[in-house]
Amino acid sequence: MKKPPSQRPERQGLMHLYSVGKPYDPSRRAWPETADYNFQAGGHELRIFMTRLSAKEVAATRTGRVEFGLLIELPELFIITRFHGPDDRVMMALDCSYQWHRVSSAERTAPPAWEETSPETRAVCTVILVEASTGLIAALRSVSYSPEFTRSFHRAIADQASLPYDQGEHERAVAEMTRRNTADQLWERCKVCCEGGA
Repeated sequence: MKKPPSQRPERQGLMHLYSVGKPYDPSRRAWPETADYNFQAGGHELRIFMTRLSAKEVAATRTGRVEFGLLIELPELFIITRFHGPDDRVMMALDCSYQWHRVSSAERTAPPAWEETSPETRAVCTVILVEASTGLIAALRSVSYSPEFTRSFHRAIADQASLPYDQGEHERAVAEMTRRNTADQLWERCKVCCEGGA
């Protein structure tokens, strides 16, 4: 099972159309290995940058069963994502922190009011898998969250946004959490989980 290190490459206002086999960013050809999560005006997005991607990893990202877990320890939020292979074993497990205050002011947006959403409301997450050594997109996928996961996640983001933010404290908390726990251990602590698209 591969798990990229928890680094965070800079996110830029990319306006081009994403396409498998094309560069994630036309001005850049290499990225550090990492995975990160973002919620902004364009919606939910999981970016994964990995080197030496296998055909099985690409297939699992494109079409395999995917699970999402939400670990809420305010002011920190962690999203755990698990991609399954054809034998239904976990092939990739990723842990990403999310911090509303770190999104640029131009892209920052409040989630829909969780208490006003219908029981059927589902957020959609775009997954982008990039071969880090070339910068080329290996897989693209959009997958919905369950209504319960959507409401819990949007409520947690709204709660996080209402709290004060200290960059140093945030970075220390995330580093400590990921140093002491694997993605699988964090998954076991998630109170809200769902299968993508189910």
